[in-house]
Amino acid sequence: MNKGFTLIEILISLVILSLIAVISSNILQSSLELERTSTSRLADARNLNFSSVILRRDIRQIVNTTLKDGFGNSIESTFFGNNLTKKFFFNTKINSISNEVSPIKRVEYEIQDNKFVRKQYFSSNPYNLEEFISSNVIDEITKFEMSFLHERKWHSNWPIDEITMHKIPTLIKLQFTQNNKEYLWIIEPNIDYEVQK
Repeated sequence: MNKGFTLIEILISLVILSLIAVISSNILQSSLELERTSTSRLADARNLNFSSVILRRDIRQIVNTTLKDGFGNSIESTFFGNNLTKKFFFNTKINSISNEVSPIKRVEYEIQDNKFVRKQYFSSNPYNLEEFISSNVIDEITKFEMSFLHERKWHSNWPIDEITMHKIPTLIKLQFTQNNKEYLWIIEPNIDYEVQK
C-alpha cells in the first residue's frame, strides 16, 4: 500500500493555507493602518497642544499698552481683534537673550491660506510691518471664528467702544475646524487693569 497524499488532500491543504495567509495579511494590514492612524492623531494632538501653549502664553503675558501703527501713530487700543479679517494683535512680554532689548513685542495672529499664523515683530511698535518672524500655529483649517467676551456678552470685534479701547477682553474664544474635527479654545488673559491714559 502506497503512503502519500491524494490530489484532493493537497488541494484542501492549499486552500486552508491560502485562507490562513489572506486572514493573516488582512489582520496585519489592519494593524498597520490602525498604527498609522493612531500615530497621526497623536501627532495632531501634540501639535495642537503645543500651539495652544504658545497662544495661551502670549495672551496671558499681554502688556496692556496702547498699540501704534507703522508711522508711530496711536491706534487707540491695547488689543485689536476683528473676526471679519480673522486677525488679532497685541503687545506681550517675551523673554529675550539680551537685557539691552525690551522684552515687549508685538504679536499678531491671523488666518492665511487656511493656516493660523503667528507673527512676532522685533518691537512693541514696529515701524516696518514687513519685518517679523512668522510661524504656522495650526495647519489645514477649514473654518475659523473668534469672539471676545465683555460684560457677559460675546463680540466679534475688539475694541467695542471707547471704554474697551483701554481694556483687554475678559475671555478670547477661538472656534475652528481641522481635518473635519471641531475645536473650541477659550483663553483668559488674567488681566484686570486698564491702561493709564
